[in-house]
Amino acid sequence: MKSGARRLVPLTFLLLLCWLVIPGRAWAGELEEFLDRVENSAARVNSFSCDFRQERNLALFVRPVVFIGHLYLARPDRLRWEFTAPIPSLLILDGNTGRRCGEGTPASEFRLDRDPVMRMVSEQLRTWTSGGYRDLQGDFALELESGPVLGLKPRQAGLASFLNRIVVTFDPETLQPVRVEIVEQGGDNTVISFSNYRLNPALPPELFSGCLINP
Repeated sequence: MKSGARRLVPLTFLLLLCWLVIPGRAWAGELEEFLDRVENSAARVNSFSCDFRQERNLALFVRPVVFIGHLYLARPDRLRWEFTAPIPSLLILDGNTGRRCGEGTPASEFRLDRDPVMRMVSEQLRTWTSGGYRDLQGDFALELESGPVLGLKPRQAGLASFLNRIVVTFDPETLQPVRVEIVEQGGDNTVISFSNYRLNPALPPELFSGCLINP
């Protein structure tokens, strides 16, 4: 091999290495910048309310199962997830305690430190509504896409055994989530769409106590 060719090989390799590495760093930087923006935007919101539409798509059914309702959040740790149709029901989180309610059925109370399933549910709900996506990086790999859209891929085998991916779409101006898609292994998925946001309203304390639906 001629000396010029020998010098060209390591130079070509170095250029190829830079081409592979630099975009990854830029992507990571863009992700960190986006997470900063989401957290800063969320920090300016002490409370909010919105409507939601939850669509459950199952391989066994031709049509999706649809629920609608309202969501209320009061920082630091109060959340009310209320289904109004087709079957009224209610989930309330207040600190480490919670309550599930349904029309005509007694309330069921639980503690998050003793209920791992509800703890996982509460962590996801609070993350979507608080902007704390960095807290999920131990369990999920985060990927930023245009939209803006944030993809969450399970890292742990336990999660990955039933969950394929979570995709969160944000409003470009407010950076509030407007759509969350939960894709399961096997093809079933749930899509939750949020609309009619009211930022920093005065929320009465009774929203987060008792079991009255549509108070």
